[in-house]
Amino acid sequence: MKVQLVNPSAPEPAVAEATAGLAHLAKSRVGVLENGKQHAELILTSIAELLGASHGVELVTVAHKSVAAAADPAVIDELVATADWVLVGSAD
Repeated sequence: MKVQLVNPSAPEPAVAEATAGLAHLAKSRVGVLENGKQHAELILTSIAELLGASHGVELVTVAHKSVAAAADPAVIDELVATADWVLVGSAD
């Protein structure tokens, strides 16, 4: 009879060196898609404003969606048309 032993632990992660940090965000346009939960808009726009102060990111639009449903296609189209990238999240 042959027995195979398997170690379920993950190997030690390799050290990753960030070369550009957030420099690639410089002068980019960010949109916010908030889901209507309490404080979501405040937290996401605050993050965008901090990135604006430190990296020149411009907050160009804040869009809203329902907590229980996907964003309307028109909302997605607006974000695609106006922003280079989008902050998405929820809060309570």
